[in-house]
Amino acid sequence: MSHLPNEELISAATSELGRVGASELGVIASLRAQGHDPEAVRAAIEQCELRSKARIAWKTSGQTRQHWWLTRDGLEQASHPLVAQFHANLIVQSGVNDVIDLTAGLGSDSAAFIEAGLRVTALERHPDTAAFLAHNVPAATILIRDCTEVDFVDYAADQYPIFIDPARRAGSRSPDGARALPERDPERWSPSLSFVTALANRFQIYMKAAPAFAPPQGWAQFMISVDGSLIEMFTTNAMTGVYAVMIDSHTEQTHVISASQNPTESAAIDICVGGILYELDPSITRAGLTQQVAGELGISPAGEKGIWLFGTSPVPFAHARKYAVHDHFPVKELKSRVAHLPGIALKTKDSRRGVKELRKTSGKNDHNEWAVVVLGSGASEQAVLVQRAP
Repeated sequence: MSHLPNEELISAATSELGRVGASELGVIASLRAQGHDPEAVRAAIEQCELRSKARIAWKTSGQTRQHWWLTRDGLEQASHPLVAQFHANLIVQSGVNDVIDLTAGLGSDSAAFIEAGLRVTALERHPDTAAFLAHNVPAATILIRDCTEVDFVDYAADQYPIFIDPARRAGSRSPDGARALPERDPERWSPSLSFVTALANRFQIYMKAAPAFAPPQGWAQFMISVDGSLIEMFTTNAMTGVYAVMIDSHTEQTHVISASQNPTESAAIDICVGGILYELDPSITRAGLTQQVAGELGISPAGEKGIWLFGTSPVPFAHARKYAVHDHFPVKELKSRVAHLPGIALKTKDSRRGVKELRKTSGKNDHNEWAVVVLGSGASEQAVLVQRAP
């Protein structure tokens, strides 16, 4: 790396970019005309762009990271600050004082560990990234080292739990070049799953993974969503059980639902006009807790994939979108049943129907208030016309 970011130059670039009518090319020309090195200007402009993306992605919860040095890949892979806080809280609950972050990257999780009162040893194998890490998390002990080459004999298992976020991106990128493609084979992760499970024979392991990952038998799994979007599956051999974790970035509140050993069964009821359809937070459905939540709320699962619940009257539940049922009908009647509406959203995740085909059949553009939900398939298939509840 020829240039580390220059905070004074980043500040100047930010100020100029904030002016009405300013263009990136114009700001670059202006800064270079002031005698700044072209490569340093390029680095400053890149930091402005990445910090802007981080502010959008992290919202107010990223305030403590607003002056971080960032990279494109590092920002893509970094834990959301509130998710990192959840990781840290779980580790703190185990009663330890230290943690090893084996794959520290830019330091989002290491920073959360320190904020939670833990002493952190952070490993990063790339010297350039380690320089950014040292700026972002100066309180951590940083080792520029590949974690697969570390001798763990010096780390006592009862004192040093291990946090690890394996790199799960292949070298190739998406067709538009925007991001690396996901690597689905855990043995091709860096480090590999077998490396992680070998460590688990001696250490408490806390690991990030993609939502579809199935953890080793007996490990706890936490399906984590932020603002209704599924983010990750977090797993550890220090606990057992299945949990849905819902984080609201606006209130910075976290709600956890744990799987019950004896969930309440919910009786099936037919969808009828005047009732309410509930679209569950994806962390609940991915954790397999649909039936449990339905039983606790006294309403019924609807459809085949555990995404929807139905009740004849409203029930208070913050972790689902609510829709008032106005009609239900065979899918073949879609066009005539929605002819009077200004537009419709199409929700087909519970079915095998394609949105493109249904959009053409309906003759309607997308809409924020009205939607048609297609539930089931074959003989059980039905379309439900709903209006989003306030």
